[in-house]
Amino acid sequence: MLTRKELRFERRSILTAAQLRAIEKFPREFLRLMFLDFGDGIISGLDFIERDDEIFFTEGLVKLNNNFFFAQTINLSKLMAGLTEGKRYKIVLGTPQRTAAENVITEKISLEVRELKESGGLEFGRFRAGLVRLPEFNAEDLFAEFTKASRLNLLNVPYSTRGGATFHPLIFKAILSRLQRKEKPAPADFALMIQLADFGIVSLNALKVFVECKDVTWRDGSREEILQTVLAAVDKDWEIILPEKISAPEKVQQTELERGGIFIEDDDL
Repeated sequence: MLTRKELRFERRSILTAAQLRAIEKFPREFLRLMFLDFGDGIISGLDFIERDDEIFFTEGLVKLNNNFFFAQTINLSKLMAGLTEGKRYKIVLGTPQRTAAENVITEKISLEVRELKESGGLEFGRFRAGLVRLPEFNAEDLFAEFTKASRLNLLNVPYSTRGGATFHPLIFKAILSRLQRKEKPAPADFALMIQLADFGIVSLNALKVFVECKDVTWRDGSREEILQTVLAAVDKDWEIILPEKISAPEKVQQTELERGGIFIEDDDL
């Protein structure tokens, strides 16, 4: 059964409680149903950018336990400042805080910095205290670039997709750039490029199909292993195996008839 509600607002009338509940419920249910099959993580936005030598987290939408949270722009460099030099940390969501005012319940979750060994909520990057920069998406050695200590490690930042969560679009931007620089892309390379150019991300299941199409063994023990596997498939050249040359058939000696010769038999000659 399908249902659609239409609100009618009479002139100079006062909105009823039922009308207000219908207005409030529609966008929440719309988001819930639209992303029902998606995992926890970033739904939209929340990109990492550098401005004036500082790293910012842009505004966006996050799915968490079937609820949706709106994020504002955050200065991550200030969040990472003043920590013990050389120690490893991660940026995670803290404990939800709920407040109520005038019948409006507000739930806020702040980003916190914790030591890497500590448990925490949804993760938004790992780093070593000190000067931290974003990875360069066109680096020659992408795995080293996205895992080196002087970079903000984004491998475990979950980007929500159907069936779970995948890599952050910044990582896929680097993969797309590498594929576009290949001299002889394979058909599987073209398929991945089209997907990334159109949507910016692909699911981990799609990455597995891509890797196996390139005859590379899929390894998924950690996000580091997955990235290594994908990059190996990206860099693998396309080998075209030609069929063995078939020798030409022996030339059969032509008969006089086949050469166009004519034999005339005449008893009077």
